[in-house]
Amino acid sequence: MFKKVMSLALASTLVLSAGAFAASAAEAEDAVAANDESAVAADDSSAVAAGDESQVGAGTKIYFDVKSAGWKNFEKIYCHVWRADGTGKWPSWQTKKELCKKESDDLYSYDITKTGNAEEIQNAGSKNLYCVIFSADTQVQIYNTIMNGNCIGDTVYVTGNKIENPKDSNKTDTEAAWKNHPECGPQKVITSTSKVVGTALADGTTDVTLLADYLLDYVSDEGVADTSKTDKTQDLINQLKISPVAVMSNVNFKLEGFVKEETMTQDVANKKKATIEGILGNCTDPTKGGEKVNKDEINNAEAKNDAAESNGGSSNSGSSSNGSSSNGSSNGSSSGSNSVQSGQETTIFFVFAGVMVAAAGVFFLVRRREN
Repeated sequence: MFKKVMSLALASTLVLSAGAFAASAAEAEDAVAANDESAVAADDSSAVAAGDESQVGAGTKIYFDVKSAGWKNFEKIYCHVWRADGTGKWPSWQTKKELCKKESDDLYSYDITKTGNAEEIQNAGSKNLYCVIFSADTQVQIYNTIMNGNCIGDTVYVTGNKIENPKDSNKTDTEAAWKNHPECGPQKVITSTSKVVGTALADGTTDVTLLADYLLDYVSDEGVADTSKTDKTQDLINQLKISPVAVMSNVNFKLEGFVKEETMTQDVANKKKATIEGILGNCTDPTKGGEKVNKDEINNAEAKNDAAESNGGSSNSGSSSNGSSSNGSSNGSSSGSNSVQSGQETTIFFVFAGVMVAAAGVFFLVRRREN
């Protein structure tokens, strides 16, 4: 009789332990589910807030005076913004993210938060790091216009002048400027037909770097010059009023950088260098009254970065900040999940220990009864 009672007690203990284990597992699953639902709800809430145009602040808009452009029969106005040095990720031409909002018949606005780089632009301050083009769905557009962080809230208007498109000489664009920021006008570049257009230099560029880039573009990796372009070198030097030696110094600086970054071999760099030395060695120097350049100075020009100080550090800092924020969020979710798992494992341990103690007790009593 005693054995039966003890067996029944042991069976009851096992059943209760199994029930406790099941309840613990269910509780853990509920906690995980609640945690996941909370995360989903938070994500949905953030998505709604971010996508709600009513949340967009006026402090992140730039404007376009479409009346000054005289454009007709258009349905949509777009704004294309990018970093002048070509770095970073920006919306593609005339996509949904570039669509402007109609404020009135004469005025359209664009919210720079759509670029995904609003904080970077705002932090740029007076540094001329960006370019902007307003365009319509009728294939008309303004010329590249320099922009800095202080231009937020300002309005772009068309001056009435025409400028050759830098990449396609068969096209002309309308010149534009900012109403309150004269330092940010049409971007100064050398066009594909070797003309200097525009007035505003992007940060990181000077008249010297413009010509250095021009020569590097039109001398091949084999050191062969496109003479239809490079024969205009003296004219460009005169227009820009720069020293051929300064240009060669910047060419050397750029070539050293390409080799160091492994985007160009030393052999290619040497071929380009030799050809450009020959081109600049035959020029005169307008900074010295048109004096013939000393070829030894060209051949021995020290590598020098003539570019104005850029704001690259600010951009990198912003990326780093975003990365930290993302990692922090991810780690937080992981930590929450682990805490639930830890609680479940603790409960299992105590249930198992209870079963073992009960079994040992029954076994001891049975053995004692038999003796």
